[in-house]
Formats: sequence, C-alpha cells, structure tokens
Amino acid sequence: MPDVVYLNGRIVPPSEAVISVNDRGFLFGDSVYEVLRSYGGRLWALNRHLRRLARSLAAIDLHTVDLEEVRAAIEETYRASSLPDAVVYLQITRGVAPRAHAYPRDLQPTVVITVRDVAPALASIDFDGVAAVTAPDLRWRRCDIKSTNLLPNVLAKTRAHDHGVDEAILIDAEECVTEGSSTSVFWVAQNRLFTTPAGPEILPGITRELIAEIAREEGIPLLAERVRLDQFRRASEVFLAGTVHEVCPVIRLDDAPVGSGRAGPLTLQLQKGYRARVAAGDDELR
Repeated sequence: MPDVVYLNGRIVPPSEAVISVNDRGFLFGDSVYEVLRSYGGRLWALNRHLRRLARSLAAIDLHTVDLEEVRAAIEETYRASSLPDAVVYLQITRGVAPRAHAYPRDLQPTVVITVRDVAPALASIDFDGVAAVTAPDLRWRRCDIKSTNLLPNVLAKTRAHDHGVDEAILIDAEECVTEGSSTSVFWVAQNRLFTTPAGPEILPGITRELIAEIAREEGIPLLAERVRLDQFRRASEVFLAGTVHEVCPVIRLDDAPVGSGRAGPLTLQLQKGYRARVAAGDDELR
C-alpha cells in the first residue's frame, strides 16, 4: 500500500482514497501520469516531469489542470510522507461523468498522488546487469503520450517476469527495437552510442533526456537510429534507462549474452555520470 495518498486536494489514508466508478480514468484509461523519485529528501527532476505532463495533457485535450497547483500538491504530499528516498506517482484523469465515449469539456479532473518507499523496487534490480527478453510491441500509435493505457506494457513485463528476467524489450512490426515495457533502451555498436529516435513510437523519457545531456557533456556521440533486432543482438552493450532503473546494464537478451556478458565501458561511464548528477542535485532543464 502507498504510505501517503493525495486525492483531489486532500491527503487521506489509503483506505479512504475512493474514486467513482464513473471516473473516465477507470472506464476508458482517459488519463495521464508521471512517476518521479526523490533522493535524500529532494524531489528529482520535478520541472522536467511537469514539462512532460503539460505535453501529455495537451495531447489528450485536457486543458483545465493548473500545473502550479499540481506542483504544490506533489511537494505537499511528498513532505507528508517523511520518506527521504521515495517513488512519487501522479495520475490525472479527465474526471467523472456517466459512461459515454465522447467527453464533456467542463469536467473537474481527478488528481491522485501516492508516495512509496523506493527500497522494495530497488531491491529487485541488479545494477551490475540484468537480463531481458524481446516481445512484440502491441501498443497504440501515440506512445509519446504518457497515458495510463498500459495493457500491452503490462503483458510484456509479466512475460519477462515469467521468464525470470527484469524487462521486455519491445519489437515493432518492422522488426525494429522501440523501447522497454517501462524503460528507454540504449545500445553500443562499433564504439558508438545509439538510442531509438524520438517520435510517437516511444516515450520521451526523463532519464533518457538526462543521459543524452551527460553523453554530450562527456564527449560521447549519441546517434538516434532505428535498429533491427538482428543488428541489436550484435550490440556490444545494451542498457535500460528509467526513473528507478537509472542506468542499468542488460547483460543477457533472450538467454544469450550481450557483448562480453558484463556491463561495458560506455554503460559504466554513463552510470557513473548519472549518479554524479544525482549527487549534485543537477537536474534542471538545459
């Protein structure tokens, strides 16, 4: 259970956090979300998350949300948790109305924030290297919107866990890598760093954005290219990027080693660079 819950202006016990059965987030997945975390009592990359939230809200035609009120609610809820290292989940739905596909434009959005200790999530990740499987990318055509329509992601992640591995790397209809079920994906080939190009096929990840900045600052060229699965399998390094995963090496893919079967030098360099940014609290928008 979450340690703290914020619902529509009030911090309440989890048992009292009740949402209507007519909420469009429940009925249609008509909602967007963000997941951020804190380090040592400081919310990480909050401005970046709010910028992406604004983009998602605009993309689903939801224009009645005051982002400064959302910021204040996140900060208030996080303070109430007293957790120095936490995962903060924010979800905003279009609101409550009798079930009909077309939405009224005057609804009051539902805002939910939960705060949990990050330790259990971290305990399940081996930052020296994890294994992954590939899975078909069955998601909708606007993966750049951080919506709660996550059934294909849920199925892919569960498939990965059924295989005893950490993540599913998604492969589209053209046999190209897109991203992980809950992470961004980077790879190294011929000593060059790659990631999937930005666009509607992938989420504009906050950690992905930070890694691109770190690579630029450290003189590591980053190329955005589509890669076919057969080429991806020949990568010398692969790593995942995400709010909880940070920079996490993938050392096995579909039960075969990636490169040497250990975290590679570019991955380790970027992992170190990311942790240095966290330690410095250096998360402001560039």
